[in-house]
Amino acid sequence: MAAKFQDKILFGAALLLLLASAGWMALQRSQLSKLHDADGINPTSSEYVPAGIDAPTVSTTTWPSAAAQSSGAEWVYDVFTPPEIYYNGSTKKFSVTPPTFVPVVVKEEPFGLVLMQVKPDAFRLQLVGYIGSEGDYRGTFENALSGETVIGRAGKTFPDLGLKVKSFQVKRNAIESKDSMTTYDTEATAVVVDTKTGDEVSLTNKSRRLSGAPFAVLKVDGSADNVQLRAGETFQVGTVTYAVVSVTPEPPSAEVRKESPDLKEPISKILTPFVPVAPLADSPAEPQAPTPAPSIPFPFGT
Repeated sequence: MAAKFQDKILFGAALLLLLASAGWMALQRSQLSKLHDADGINPTSSEYVPAGIDAPTVSTTTWPSAAAQSSGAEWVYDVFTPPEIYYNGSTKKFSVTPPTFVPVVVKEEPFGLVLMQVKPDAFRLQLVGYIGSEGDYRGTFENALSGETVIGRAGKTFPDLGLKVKSFQVKRNAIESKDSMTTYDTEATAVVVDTKTGDEVSLTNKSRRLSGAPFAVLKVDGSADNVQLRAGETFQVGTVTYAVVSVTPEPPSAEVRKESPDLKEPISKILTPFVPVAPLADSPAEPQAPTPAPSIPFPFGT
């Protein structure tokens, strides 16, 4: 009896589901019919015509120049263009090369000193020539202290120099040559004695007698006076101290070291003789300093 009741329930549920399905189908068929009859819808009435598309609006924007970094004005770079970093050994700092060329002018600190010439340390008495005839020759001597020229022969004394002429002679030296006749060269020589030490020095009119290391004739910027110093000597200008490290007679040059409380470290520089620059042809002539004398004087003739 219970089984028949359950069958009736299942049959009723199936019937309700069938009726609901039929109603839904009828509703959908009605909606499709309305869409088919709507105005403007005729799938077979005309061909497809493509419509044009308006060109898009394009705007151009220029990027601003790269700004300087906190490390300095030269530390600039663009996107994908990193700076070229290099190390400056003199300043012991890193720096960069900007992407666009910017000339960097490095102002060199003036050294403050000019080498005018290298002057040999001449002996205090020089034999520069002779006068007279055979058997009566006398020498022409130059006193380096007073600058005067004195005539004398053997026995002549120079009290201010502490020297005495021991001997003096003039002789002709034969110069033989395979391609020409024999020629003669006349040379005067003198032997002088130091009256205090007894040392003897030989002089000749063919060359100047040197007694020691050469001098560097230096001129300070803005000064009209020259300073003569040998290697190892120093002098001071204000808070700056200059020390002559070496002096070379040929070619003439001098190495000078500069020290000052304002400098982080001493500066050494090799100086060469100052040579004035001649004015151009189309430029007005300007007064120029005289050209320095040669570092080694020319031999004196007779």
